[in-house]
Amino acid sequence: MKNQISYLGLILLVVTVAHAKERPEVKGSMQQMFNSLLNLQPFLASPEKFSNPKNSEIIRKDLNRLATFKHVFPKEMKNEEPGIFAISRMFHETIEDARERFKKGNYDYSRHRLRTATAFCFSCHSRVPSEKNFEDLQKRVEASQLTTFEKADVFAATRQFDKALKAYTDLLTVVPKTSMDVVEYTRSLRRALSITVRVKQNPKETLELIDSVTQRKDLPEFILRLAQQWRKDAQYWMDDKLTDKKMPPEELVDKAKKLIERAEKLQSFPADENGDISYLRASNYLHEALDESPQSKSRTEALYLLGVAYSALQDPTLWDLDRLYFESCIREAPHTDFAKKCYQRYSEKVYMGYTGSAGTFIPDDEQRRLEELRKLSDNQAKSG
Repeated sequence: MKNQISYLGLILLVVTVAHAKERPEVKGSMQQMFNSLLNLQPFLASPEKFSNPKNSEIIRKDLNRLATFKHVFPKEMKNEEPGIFAISRMFHETIEDARERFKKGNYDYSRHRLRTATAFCFSCHSRVPSEKNFEDLQKRVEASQLTTFEKADVFAATRQFDKALKAYTDLLTVVPKTSMDVVEYTRSLRRALSITVRVKQNPKETLELIDSVTQRKDLPEFILRLAQQWRKDAQYWMDDKLTDKKMPPEELVDKAKKLIERAEKLQSFPADENGDISYLRASNYLHEALDESPQSKSRTEALYLLGVAYSALQDPTLWDLDRLYFESCIREAPHTDFAKKCYQRYSEKVYMGYTGSAGTFIPDDEQRRLEELRKLSDNQAKSG
């Protein structure tokens, strides 16, 4: 499948369709929530608009609507589909956290949490509405006076990838002059690459995009150096012998695992971006494996590897996306070796996130979650 499908978005859609046949109100509720996600996109793309008091009431209404997600699915689903129930609970908790932080005026944190949550859903659900929904959204985007970069983000979030790629590449033709220009340029390049690699799965287009950067003489040295490394990885992809046959999930996961091993060798340190293209390719194979066979025996390993890939990619717009995949792995396959590996990664991320010059201070709710996940990850314990 050409476009990667987010695991959470996929399984929530499957459950929605299944229960909608028996409970028509489910379908209507999910459509309303998806409309809320669409409504929020222009605000999520702009920190200024998200924190502007003039927009508070609009944002609050959509947050409240999204918070009703927990009540859409029947309680018996916990016994029928425990894994899906756990992930739906995680989605609800993320929305609730974002809503509470928004109430307290912690807009930056709230915005990033929402962007992570909506990223799960848009990759699948944005194909559901008619084109008119996107036309209406585009009119709202144009009227909102967002910057070109912010508009590109909205297009990407709603899977209008050709428009997003055009906007990002337009930004790449401009010479960055200030420090903020350099940040925006780098982000535009990374997001354009994400589209050519993961969405279009096109090594030639990826190489052409990188070459348009490496041939420049007016860019900062670190961007050119990074682009040169990405070019080597893109050339490796060009030389990779691809097959037209449809690979089974186990083969896709194995392919992704090898790419992640390659990416890790390219990195000099954990935050090194040299392996990004291999990580992006790996994440695409993993999403495809979960899409083709959500119940595959390789699913747990795919969730673990997705956490590893997103942890390395460190997209600042996807707050804690890697942690959500690690948590999914633990809750779906408790008391297994993969659950233990996922917990180790999850806990490391938590401790790093709450450690500063003054020491480590982990909030009580996060400590409780850590302890719960630690018990679920204990592969010496018997699953109850």
